[in-house]
Amino acid sequence: MNTPPLPVKRWSFLDTINLCLMIFVCLFVIDFTKNPMISWLVIVAFGIWILTVIARNLYISRHQKR
Repeated sequence: MNTPPLPVKRWSFLDTINLCLMIFVCLFVIDFTKNPMISWLVIVAFGIWILTVIARNLYISRHQKR
């Protein structure tokens, strides 16, 4: 049986923008000596984004195996 395609993608344009922002922020913005709270908030925000990308890929992989 063919299953209908999922409405989600493994990697989207928004993920590309987030990756570019993450690289920029890690290189130029994070500074634990001057702004430790902002630095931790940025790390947590990008960590949540990375977890959602991983979870989305796991969901797609499991759905395709059926």
